[in-house]
Amino acid sequence: MLKMAWNAYRGWAKRARDLQAGAGRWNLAALVCIALAAVCGAATSLTPAAPSPWNVLGTWLASVAAVASAVGAYLGREILGSGKEAGWIQARATAEGVKSECYRYAAKAGPYAGAAPEAAKALQDRVAALEKLATDKSLVRGDDPVPASGDKREPTAGMTKDWYKINRIDEQIEFYRKGRARNEARADRLWWAAFLAGLAAVAFGALGAWAQVFAPWVGAMTTIAASIAAFGLIDRRKFLISSYSAMQASLERIKALDEARQASLADLVTTTEDLLDSEHKAWQPQMLAMQHQPPAQPEQPQQPQPPQQQG
Repeated sequence: MLKMAWNAYRGWAKRARDLQAGAGRWNLAALVCIALAAVCGAATSLTPAAPSPWNVLGTWLASVAAVASAVGAYLGREILGSGKEAGWIQARATAEGVKSECYRYAAKAGPYAGAAPEAAKALQDRVAALEKLATDKSLVRGDDPVPASGDKREPTAGMTKDWYKINRIDEQIEFYRKGRARNEARADRLWWAAFLAGLAAVAFGALGAWAQVFAPWVGAMTTIAASIAAFGLIDRRKFLISSYSAMQASLERIKALDEARQASLADLVTTTEDLLDSEHKAWQPQMLAMQHQPPAQPEQPQQPQPPQQQG
């Protein structure tokens, strides 16, 4: 039963990774389209209205801007409407819930402290209940069984405290440490990208007072800055940085307390998994509340028109 439950965890984890990667690619495509529309739209102001080869270029730039803006808007709406992002969040929550139950079962903690048949039935029922939360949202488990080489994180019926500390607590501490550092680095890069785009908008605004040709670039840079900030979800990254830091510290305290008072395996697993479960329950609604939204649309450029002939 434990092997089956662990394979269920791996399947939901794979589904979460696939959905997250897919949503990320489409969100990036929407951002690129909106940025392209903003740049091409502003660039039309550099082409003359009089009939000339440059006038043809202006028409092409305006057309590209219109198409890119429409595609970006469509992708943004489809990503939000398809529920890809909400899907990976739910799949990840399901995977982590099943994973936690596997460790509790291996330690004979809580509802799994009884006889083997009853414990196995309890695990089966719990996994089924967790999976139902995902299947009710039209999600299906991926296929990623434990390979022949094994999975070092997979608990067994003979799990010991030392094994649990190394392969569960230490692994989670490292996950939160790396996750905090990764989100800090990405938030910093996104902030600088949005800041530079905003600074460019200010500069173009100042130059627009001297030459009207720079004025359209103010809106373009403002749109790009807003789109980068929305794509990067800086608020979500700030939440993850704070949450990951707190979880790392809490898990380190659990290890330190166990070394001081030597809790039983069941008590150590219960304390750790309860902590992780509380974090997952707080993580899911926060992530759902801070999903990607359709990027802001730049103003549609007007195609340059030749001057009217005087009769």
